[in-house]
Amino acid sequence: MDTEPQAGLKSDLAHQVHRFTFVLSRRKWWSLLTFVAVLGSVTLYTRQRRPVYRATASVIIESSPPRVLAGVKEVVELGSTNYWIAREYFQTQQKVIAGLEVASRVVEKLRLDEDPAFLGLAPGETVDEEERRRRIANKVPARILQDRITVEAVRDSTLVTVSVDDHDPQRAAEIANEVVFAYRDQNIDYRRAVLDEANSELAKMVERYRREKEDADQKLLEFERAHNVGSFQASKEALQAWVKTLHDRRGALELKKSDLEARRARVRRLIAAGDWFSVPMESVLTSSLLIGLKSRLVELRDQRTGLAVTYGEKHPKLLALEEQIREMEATLKSEVRAHLAQVEGDYQEVVSSLAEVEALLRRAEADLSEMGTLELEYNTLLERKNTSTDVYKQVHDRFMETSLSAQVETNNVRIQELARVPERPIRPDLRLAVVVGGLLGVLLGVGLAFLMETLDNTVKGREDAERLLGAPCLGVIPSIPGARKGSRVPREADPGVIDRDFYPLQKPKSQVSEALNTIRTNLLFVLPDRKIRTIVVSSANPWEGKSTVVIMLGITLARFGSRTVLVDADLRRPRLHRTFGIEADAGLSSLLVGDGAPVESTLRPTSVPNLDLLPCGPVPPNPSDLLSSPRFEAILRDLQSRYDTVILDSPPVIPVADPRIISDVADGLVLVVKVGRTTNESLAQVRRELAAVSARTLGVILNDLDVRRRGYGYGYGYGYGYGYGGYYGDRHGYYSRDDDEPPAVASKS
Repeated sequence: MDTEPQAGLKSDLAHQVHRFTFVLSRRKWWSLLTFVAVLGSVTLYTRQRRPVYRATASVIIESSPPRVLAGVKEVVELGSTNYWIAREYFQTQQKVIAGLEVASRVVEKLRLDEDPAFLGLAPGETVDEEERRRRIANKVPARILQDRITVEAVRDSTLVTVSVDDHDPQRAAEIANEVVFAYRDQNIDYRRAVLDEANSELAKMVERYRREKEDADQKLLEFERAHNVGSFQASKEALQAWVKTLHDRRGALELKKSDLEARRARVRRLIAAGDWFSVPMESVLTSSLLIGLKSRLVELRDQRTGLAVTYGEKHPKLLALEEQIREMEATLKSEVRAHLAQVEGDYQEVVSSLAEVEALLRRAEADLSEMGTLELEYNTLLERKNTSTDVYKQVHDRFMETSLSAQVETNNVRIQELARVPERPIRPDLRLAVVVGGLLGVLLGVGLAFLMETLDNTVKGREDAERLLGAPCLGVIPSIPGARKGSRVPREADPGVIDRDFYPLQKPKSQVSEALNTIRTNLLFVLPDRKIRTIVVSSANPWEGKSTVVIMLGITLARFGSRTVLVDADLRRPRLHRTFGIEADAGLSSLLVGDGAPVESTLRPTSVPNLDLLPCGPVPPNPSDLLSSPRFEAILRDLQSRYDTVILDSPPVIPVADPRIISDVADGLVLVVKVGRTTNESLAQVRRELAAVSARTLGVILNDLDVRRRGYGYGYGYGYGYGYGGYYGDRHGYYSRDDDEPPAVASKS
């Protein structure tokens, strides 16, 4: 299913390849000249350039310097063990190596500011002292060197290469080595400077914190002496215990006071009661005496109740018992009042003790508060002393570490390899320049070829001719080998004209003859309804070979037995008579002016059997008027009756109107197109001109196509096209030239 698309793709690819090769073949001299010019220019430029040498040294930048003193922290962190920080550090160091400071050190060390060759001065050129100082102040030598330094990191390592370019190989090596030395020294100088600055600052800090520590110690000592801080803590603890004891005592008294208040209230309620036995005395009285009296009173009352039942209310025993009861009640009341007095006494004693404890507690708490204030002040002084001591110790220890570190010089930069004097320059690279120049020449040559191809507006093949003219291509006449097509000499002085015109007769089996045979066959069948008898052969512009085509086509028809006559209808620049060596004292112009001579009197036989010629005759001043007369049509009818085929050689279509007049009385017009010379605009104009008079265009013949060039089958060719100039009268040079070659004018392409 995909066979046809694949075949079409291959065909398009082959078409493009052939087109590419054909364009290069046609424009090979332009391409070759461009290639040689570019290659030569690049080579010459490369040889004239001063050689530049590159010397390379290498250094290793460690992630951290060696630890000589264990446990001593470095002041300057040269490098880092963290990946991202280390990466930034290495990138920074590469910029430092190529920086202005390192370059200035090298310039000063090697005295490059006094080297004219390094400063780029011309031989013999000098600068005065003021200019030299100005350049040094502006760091011009350092910037010159900075532009020549290249720093590159070796991947997956801590190795860095430092390269220096210079016209002098010895100087390049010296500068490269001095750059790595300067960077190493700058790195250690940076460490020294930081250490010196750190030691200076730390020494000042040690002295300042020492004084602060001594001042804190002195103030703490004075406070301890003033407040006897030696027994301060014991006094505080004793006072705190005393306060606790007072708090406990006050609590106990508060509880006792509360208990006595309750007892006193119960006793008072008992005394105030009318019937003591209505109140439970056990909840009030705790004395054993009172409890015994109450029990005895209860017994007496029980006895009275029994006697009253036995003896009656007035019995002497009952009366005596009631007396005992009254005495017992009086005794009990007396004892209860005595008990209340005792409770009151106890209560007043507790209240007095509680007031005394409160006073003691207030004094103790005041003493404890005063002692807390002293303790806070003491702790502040103590904390200040401890802080000053710690800070002083840290600063002092760091000062000692820095002092020790300054005595041991370590560096994380190590020179791996010094630069050697280079033997070959890095540029210009002649081989690379030749390769690049060759590639550039090829590209420019090909580009120029295709640019000329794009700008070339001439007909390049069969497809262009058929599309622009709207008529079929009857055939292609190859270029005649050995013909002097570029000659600028007059035709009568050109020995190759006769050979070109009679080439089919001389070479009957050549490609040209075969092409003419094809055209003859196509003419037989171009009009299917009738046979073609009268053919007008013309071209768009002069010098496109129409007369040569007329002669060769007539010879071809005659060879196949067709009685053919050639009519030189170009009444402006006739040339057919010269080709056949015939006098043109009488001809078509004579017949048209009506001198009365018969047509057969002007016909001239040629050396080719079956081929006759009707020459032009004297060149008339009014060709168009003569050709448009009825006499011309009568002459053509007479010739048609005598010959099988009548071929008329007419002027070009664009410059004059003669071909349009002739084509009106002929069977049709055949246009000769010279590939590479006839322009597209010319064919388009020819089509418009012929369409305006409804002329029948039988077809187009591609003339003078070099079929030896590849790509012909794809319709490509080259040449020049010309306009209308030079075809009218002596003013434009048409009558003044007798050759069939173009004048030396610029090509439209």
